[in-house]
Amino acid sequence: MKQQRIYLVGHGQTMRLVRATHRQQAVGHVARSIIHAKVASQDELVEALSKGIAIEKATNPEQTDLVDMAERESHEADVVA
Repeated sequence: MKQQRIYLVGHGQTMRLVRATHRQQAVGHVARSIIHAKVASQDELVEALSKGIAIEKATNPEQTDLVDMAERESHEADVVA
């Protein structure tokens, strides 16, 4: 079994403690409980656009972001050990 840590995951003023094997798992656990996504219907799309809500393009994190996250997690492991 992989080593689990307890992560402090925050959103605004709300903080949660999540036991997970890695940071992304902890963040994903919290995100799934507060964020909902579905394909927009044509009516929903028209309504949102008429309210001035822009369409955003989702992008993958830059490779350097992934390297930075791995380095931070490595540092966290050193601190915990």
